[in-house]
Order: sequence, then structure tokens, then C-alpha cells
Amino acid sequence: MSSPPVTQLLGVNNSDIAVGFFNGRAGNSHAFEFSIRGGWFRRLHIPGAVSSTATGINNRGEIVGFFTNKKGKTFGFVITRRGTIIEFNIPGASSTMAFGVNDFGAVVGTFMRGSGNNAKSFGFVWRPGRGVRVVSDPLGRGTTTLNGINDAGDLVGFFTAANGNTDGLLVAHGTFTA
Repeated sequence: MSSPPVTQLLGVNNSDIAVGFFNGRAGNSHAFEFSIRGGWFRRLHIPGAVSSTATGINNRGEIVGFFTNKKGKTFGFVITRRGTIIEFNIPGASSTMAFGVNDFGAVVGTFMRGSGNNAKSFGFVWRPGRGVRVVSDPLGRGTTTLNGINDAGDLVGFFTAANGNTDGLLVAHGTFTA
């Protein structure tokens, strides 16, 4: 295990199933799900992943997160309730990370364009077969991250303002609130 050991829970659904990651011997993260009531633990294996993190789970049991492959590229993933793994990358992105999923299967997260000091982050809403919607807070273009989405489609996350402050954001009924 890593030293000091690291385990984080990042999402939970109404059936008391939590998801997160732990760091292994080499320091890489490994996604897992855990039953709060049942006490069982199951590591989530993402093919081709060197490291993986589960970040969200909806009430249908769909799990989202992200993984890094051997080439160092980061992709988002969805594990369907039937266990099918869907990996995805936003077109033109150097990195894609999924952070939340609602009960209709809409996934939110962040993706990067560019690298180093030239990197820009954008929020996204993605649903298999329906495409992607890019979200960038008007006060923090190129610095937006989306962490959650509810069943009404309201979004939460954060951005970095021009003065360097990190501000929370809410997109309720399609309207930005910082």
C-alpha cells in the first residue's frame, strides 16, 4: 500500500453503495465500490488502466469516473448497471474526467485542452448517443469544472475567476449563478 495509505469515498447512492479509490503498493489509484449495509468491497477493473478512480454512482447503479492508460492519457468511463464499461474522451481533449451522473445517465465532469501553462479546463455534460454539451462559466472561461448533476439537470461545480479566487457555480434551469 502507499505510505501513508490513501482511501477516498467520492460518491454514494440511495441504496448505500459508495464508490471511490484506494492507492496500491506502487501509488496508483484503484477504483472500487463498497456496500455500506452489506459490508462488501469490489474492485472495479477498467481494461488498459494504470490507475482508476470511481467518482459517482446513481440510483440505477451506473458508476462514473476516470482512468489513466499506459501512455498517460486520461479518459472518462461509465460502468452500466449491466457491467458494460464505456470509455470516452471529449473530442480534442488532452484529458477527460467524469465526476457525476444522474439517474437519467447524464454524466458531468471536466476536460482539458492543451497542456502545462496553456491548459484550459471546461465542464461538460455527456450522454451516450446524445453527444456532449460544453459548459464554461462566463466569469471563468477555460477554468470550469462540473462535479454534479441532479435529475432536473441542475449543475454544480466551480471555476477560477480572473482575480485567482476559486468560486462555486450553479447552473439551475440553464442559468449561471456564481
